[in-house]
Amino acid sequence: MTSQTIPTEWLNPRKQSNEWIFSCATSLDDLVQSNRAASYFRQLVTLLETDNHILNYHLEIRHQFIDTNRFEVIIYFDEADRVTNPSPTPVCISCEPTNELSKVSLISEQQHTRAWLDAHAREKLILTPIRHVERLSELIDDNGEMEAFWRDAVELIQQECDQLDDFYPILILNHGTYRNHAHLHLKMTFSKQIWNNTIARRYSNQISQIKQLLSSPTLVQDCFGHLRNKPKRH
Repeated sequence: MTSQTIPTEWLNPRKQSNEWIFSCATSLDDLVQSNRAASYFRQLVTLLETDNHILNYHLEIRHQFIDTNRFEVIIYFDEADRVTNPSPTPVCISCEPTNELSKVSLISEQQHTRAWLDAHAREKLILTPIRHVERLSELIDDNGEMEAFWRDAVELIQQECDQLDDFYPILILNHGTYRNHAHLHLKMTFSKQIWNNTIARRYSNQISQIKQLLSSPTLVQDCFGHLRNKPKRH
């Protein structure tokens, strides 16, 4: 098997009515290290969007708790209460790092991505492409953008968390009507213990500043608009 080969069974989901589950006999870290992440996720989104016309969906990556060398990609789609795309806002906080909330939330900037604290002050880290894209399928293969997105995700996790043997964060990408924010963003949810003992301590000052900024109705309106009360998975 070459470094680019993706086993066919990794792209053959278990199907329920509004849920597909793809099982991969490797870790996301290994997928990146073997230079297969871009190929795998390109094939996966092509299967969803081009072959099956699934455009509105919640993509969730979960590693097994007992064996973190295996992960599943869970796709939820076509739920009746998901009918509207996010409304445009005066400010895209993922595109405009000079915005006050963006400056406080920013952790790092790479060639193709930016890493953030969650701008809503939730217990999450966020990774976004620097270029304004709304779908994973819009990332480019030829310039390394797709591969960099997943490589930078793994490096951010390793940088912020040294307990991956016990727990790998849950990763979420929402598409279409499953979004509240137009710019593609990968949400990383860590265990309570890792967040409180490691990440929250490291960024305590920035998190406090984010909470203070969120008390401004004008800033919230500019950055988030009128947030609809969509049902949320995470």
